[in-house]
Amino acid sequence: MKELKLESIEFKRILQNLHLENINLHPSLQKKVIGLVNSGVSITPDIIKETLNRGKI
Repeated sequence: MKELKLESIEFKRILQNLHLENINLHPSLQKKVIGLVNSGVSITPDIIKETLNRGKI
């Protein structure tokens, strides 16, 4: 998969889809999400929960 960046069309599409679900990501959390996706690990519900919990700290 192509590496995502904050300004990539694919990432903007993801943010738009989240916005349609009334979910907005703070810019610092957006960077964490991009890092997670670009790291190549499998995205699981547990990984998402852990990342979101770290984003609240």
